[in-house]
Amino acid sequence: NYLTLSIFSGLDLLGQAFQNNGFCVVSAGDIQWGKDIRQFKPIKNIFGGVVGGPPCQDFSGLNRNPKNYSLEMLQEFKRIVLESSCDWALLENVKGVPDLDIEGYYHQRIDINQGWYSDTSRLRHIQFYCKKEFYLNIPRGQMKNIN
Repeated sequence: NYLTLSIFSGLDLLGQAFQNNGFCVVSAGDIQWGKDIRQFKPIKNIFGGVVGGPPCQDFSGLNRNPKNYSLEMLQEFKRIVLESSCDWALLENVKGVPDLDIEGYYHQRIDINQGWYSDTSRLRHIQFYCKKEFYLNIPRGQMKNIN
């Protein structure tokens, strides 16, 4: 099932990446556009996957005044995965994000340096969830020469 739900979409670069690779992506909306994810109720067994990058400010090493909003949004990600009963889910965030366990899903944590693929060196953190025991094998590239 290539129907994918994008949450915390903002400009939806993550959703666009999936769309560019043949997935049909539906956005749940974003707080930037007046939609509160806490009010979103997914339809069960419709979406093959859920993708999203919850707010990361509380997990950033630069944040000296965490508000716990990011933790609340991680729980919203978990809620939507469970309520939708999707086959797989992918969460993107900063390296400081805690592991999120979702009952009934295998979990894989992957750290990726954006510098392997572009001229910007930035560590990104991916958590992949799947109902079946399946793990992503992401090829690691060489760091680009950043001038």
